[in-house]
Amino acid sequence: MARGDAGLPTKRRLAGALLGAGSLTALTVALLAVHTHLGLPSILLLYLTAIVAIALIGGTWPALVSAVLASALINWLFTPPTHTWTIADPENVLALVVFLLVAGVVSYLVDRDARARADAERRRNETESLEKVNELRTAILAAVSHDLRTPLAAIKASVSSLREPDVTWSPVDTAGFLEAIEEETDRLTSLVGNLLDMSRIQTGSLVLVPRLVGLDEVVPRALATLPSSARDVIVEVSETLPRVEIDPELLERAIANLISNARQWSPPAEPVTVRGSADDGRVVLRVIDHGPGVPPEARDRMFLPFQRLGDRSGTNGVGLGLAVARGFVEAMDGSLFVEDTIGGGLTMAMTFEATT
Repeated sequence: MARGDAGLPTKRRLAGALLGAGSLTALTVALLAVHTHLGLPSILLLYLTAIVAIALIGGTWPALVSAVLASALINWLFTPPTHTWTIADPENVLALVVFLLVAGVVSYLVDRDARARADAERRRNETESLEKVNELRTAILAAVSHDLRTPLAAIKASVSSLREPDVTWSPVDTAGFLEAIEEETDRLTSLVGNLLDMSRIQTGSLVLVPRLVGLDEVVPRALATLPSSARDVIVEVSETLPRVEIDPELLERAIANLISNARQWSPPAEPVTVRGSADDGRVVLRVIDHGPGVPPEARDRMFLPFQRLGDRSGTNGVGLGLAVARGFVEAMDGSLFVEDTIGGGLTMAMTFEATT
C-alpha cells in the first residue's frame, strides 16, 4: 500500500480529504442556520472539532488544508463585516490566528501519534514474526534430531547387519532386513516431504495446477503412495460422485497424510474407512477412524505445525501431517474439519465445491 510522506497510508489521507470537504460543508450549512445564536468563539470551537476529526483520519496535510479553508469560511461568513475579507475587530483577527495555530499544532500532534502507533504496531508484528520463526526453527531442529534420525538409524542397522561378513542370514532374515529398510525409507521420505510441504505453505510458494478430477481417481493414487502395510483401508468412493476442480497431486498428499494419521490411532481390528459423498452442491471426503478421538477443546491445536496430541512411543511423524493436509485443502478453496465417528473415534472431513 502506498504511503504519504508522513507515514499514513494514501487511502487514509484521501479519506481525510473527503471528510474535510464533507464535514466543513455540512458544518457551514448548519451554522448558517443558527450562527445568530452563537458567538464567534463557539463557531471556532466547532470548526476546531472538525479539524481534529480530519487529523485523526487523514493526518497533518488534510487537516491543515481544512484549517485554512475553515478560517476563510469563518472570515467570510461569520466574522463582521460578513461577505468581505475585512475584519473590523482586532480581537477577531487574533481569534482566527489562534484558531489556525491551534489547528496546525493539533493536526501535527495527532499525525505524530498515529505514526508512533503505526511504528509500534509494525515493530510488534516484526517481533511476533521473529518469535514464530524461532519457534519453527526450534521445532524443525527437534524433528531433525529425533524423528529424522530414527529411520536413518534403523536403515543403517539393517544395512550393517546384511553386510556382516561373519554372519550368514537366512532368506527370511534377509527379507526382514530389506522390509525394514523399505519401511524406514518410506517413513523418511514422508517426513522430509511434510517438512518441505510445510515450508511451501508458510512461505506462500505453493503452485497449484487445478483440473477436473473425480475423487475415485485420486484416492487410489493416494493409497499407492503409502507403505504397503498402510494400505489396509476400506474405500467407499463412488465413480458417480460429482467431479471437483483441484490440484490432484496436492489432494493425494493431503489424503495420504489423513490416512496415515488415522491408522496410527486406529485399533488393528478396526480398519480406516475413506468415504465419499455429495451434499448440497459440495463433495465431501471423510477419513474415518475408530481410535480414542480428540477432545473438542484440543481439535484446533491438531492442525498446528509440530503438534502431536497424546504423543506416544512408536508414533511416527513430526506433527506436520494434519497441518500440511489443511494447508493444501484450503489452498484449493476447500475446507478440512473434524467430526466425531459414530461409535467412537475421529473423522476428518474435507469438502470441495462440486462441478457440474
